[in-house]
Amino acid sequence: MKKDNTKTSLFNRKRLISYLIFTIIFILTSSLSLLFIYRFLNTNTAVFTIRVFPPETMIQTMLLFIFYILMDSLRLLYILKSLNISIEYTYILKLGFIHLFISNITPFSSGGGLAQIYFLNRKNVPLGNAIVVSTIKAILPITFFFVTAPIILLLNRDLINILPTNNIYIYSLVFGFIYIVIIYGVYKLFHNPRIIKIIISKTLLFIQNRKLISKKTSYNYQRKSFREINNFFSGIKLFLKGKKINIILSLLSTALFLISLFLFPVILIKGLRYNISSLSIIIKQIVITFIAYFAPTPGASGVSEGGFTLLFSNLIKKEHLISLTFTWRFFTIYLGMFIGMIVFYYEAFKKRNGGNQN
Repeated sequence: MKKDNTKTSLFNRKRLISYLIFTIIFILTSSLSLLFIYRFLNTNTAVFTIRVFPPETMIQTMLLFIFYILMDSLRLLYILKSLNISIEYTYILKLGFIHLFISNITPFSSGGGLAQIYFLNRKNVPLGNAIVVSTIKAILPITFFFVTAPIILLLNRDLINILPTNNIYIYSLVFGFIYIVIIYGVYKLFHNPRIIKIIISKTLLFIQNRKLISKKTSYNYQRKSFREINNFFSGIKLFLKGKKINIILSLLSTALFLISLFLFPVILIKGLRYNISSLSIIIKQIVITFIAYFAPTPGASGVSEGGFTLLFSNLIKKEHLISLTFTWRFFTIYLGMFIGMIVFYYEAFKKRNGGNQN
């Protein structure tokens, strides 16, 4: 059995301490943002209470949470199947919780994909293919949000009014420019991956000339990176040429995953007996999730709670808003993160203890 390099391992001491620090930052940021909202609303209701929701609403929300997690793991399963990679479902389920935990304690969700790649690689999935799997899993929902959210934002007068300026033409030009750059960049990279190799080669040469690495190390890094770049683009092509049923099921499970995410506030708000259209609630949820992608804080903490409160403040009574915000975040983020934290640190200490026995 090959040994992990402790310098790059997800479970070395320095990384575990950094994850612990990020976890504390996430808890503090989320707690302080909810307390700030509570003070801002100036209401005398309890800060965090789910007693305002009927028992049947809590049961429905818990069942939706289970469905939400299952769809999250199924979308990964079918992406793997499309690449002819077979991994037991229990491991994929565990990986989903770990991804939820790591992605929500690191800024811009930057650690979730790396954790996913690491654990897939531990199951002997080639690094290039692991990167492909993680990339596709991230691209599918991101594409949906990047296409729908700006359109919703620009066409909804209530939403556009909360922005610094309500000039729709300025935002249309900005979003249009961003889309053109992204589409052009992806097209060029996919059809000519040599661009990435040139950038890597020149970067390594620059570092080598500064005597920061040896010529041999530079060559090894370049050789390995080129190999993984080739594997990555081969993996993308393999996915597109894979069995249509697996591609369709990966898209379907992603769609059901997103729908379940949008239904959390719908069920909770309906449980509070508000007569608000489900479509209106879902539209606001799409915008909140889109904004959260740009939040630099771990798990978009503070930004998500604040955005949710802002968008629903004119629809929900003050005495319900703080409980609604907390319960929404609890089922969409906190609960899954808590389970993921237990699984992650269990794996970490199990591995460290196992390593000490060798």
